[in-house]
Amino acid sequence: MKFSFRYCVASLLALIGLSGNVVAQEGLSSGESKVSQYNPNSVNPIPKYEQLYKQRIWTRVDLEQKLNKGFFAKNNEFSKIIIDAVMADRIQNIYFEDSLTRKMTKAEFAERLNKTEVDNSEPEQQPLYEVDYPYFEGDIVEYNGTNYICNRDLSDSQIGIAPSSDPELWGIYGGEVAEKYFPTDITLMEVMEDIIMDKRRARQYRDIQSIKLIVPGKYSNDGANYYVATFAYKDLERFFREHPEKAVWYNQQNSAENRNLGDAFLLRLFHGELYKTENPDNLPIASVYEGSAKQGLMASQWEEMKIMEREHNLWSY
Repeated sequence: MKFSFRYCVASLLALIGLSGNVVAQEGLSSGESKVSQYNPNSVNPIPKYEQLYKQRIWTRVDLEQKLNKGFFAKNNEFSKIIIDAVMADRIQNIYFEDSLTRKMTKAEFAERLNKTEVDNSEPEQQPLYEVDYPYFEGDIVEYNGTNYICNRDLSDSQIGIAPSSDPELWGIYGGEVAEKYFPTDITLMEVMEDIIMDKRRARQYRDIQSIKLIVPGKYSNDGANYYVATFAYKDLERFFREHPEKAVWYNQQNSAENRNLGDAFLLRLFHGELYKTENPDNLPIASVYEGSAKQGLMASQWEEMKIMEREHNLWSY
C-alpha cells in the first residue's frame, strides 16, 4: 500500500515536472525573455508560443473610393485628423518606414508636407520703391531696408503711398513660402498587418502594425507616389480612444451608427487592395506577377483567396 502511494506521488510529481518542461520549451523559459514573446507594436499581442501560423501583408487603401468615404468625410479626413494630432503633439512617434525603427521629428514631418521646395539661400535684392510707379499685385520692392509685397493693384489715388504706412496695400515680404499638400491630397494609406493563427483559441487574427500616409501620383509633383510618414497603429489607436470627438468614422447610410476610428479598423470597415505579402525580395505582388495592371489586380485577389483558404484549412488542423 505504501509502495503504491509513493509510486502515485512520484508519478504525479514527474507528470507536473514534464508539463512544466513543455511549457518552458513552448513559452516563457526557452532562453528568451518574457518581453520577447510579445510584439511591442501590437494592440492585443499574441505570444509567439501561441502562434501556429503568421504572415505579414500590406494593403493599399484608396480613401477616395466610395466604400472608404467614412474615413474621408469633408473636413474630417483621416489624413487631416492625423496631421492635426501631430501638430498638436497628441501623436509624437513618427517614423520614416514601416519597420518603426527610425523616427522623424515634428519639424521633419512638417517639411515633408511641403509640395514645393523653398530656396533657403540669401534673398535676391529687390528693386527700390518708386513713388510714381503703378505697382500691381505681387510686385516686391525694397523700402527703407525692408522688402514689401503689393497686396493688390494700386489705383491712381493709391500711387505714391509709402509701403510702411498702409499695411492693407503693402505687406512685409518674408520670402518664398512652400506650397503645402492638403489633407485631401493624401488619399492613400498603406496598412501593414500580421495575419496570425492563434492555436489556443483556434482563430485567425489580423494584427495591424502600422499605417503609412501616401500622396498618390496624380497629386504629387513628379507623378509618382510620395510617402509622407508612417505611424505605429498602437499610437493611433490610443489617440482614437482618447479623442472620440475627433476620431470619427462616418456611416454614410445612418449617422446614428457613426463609429470611433478604432472600432472602424477593428471591424475592418475599410476596403483595400492587397499590395504586398512578405517575401525574401520584398517585392510587391505586381512585381512578382509581371504583366499588366489587370494581371496585378488578379494576382492580388488570388493572394486574398489563398489567405482565406489557408484559414479554412488551419481550422481543420
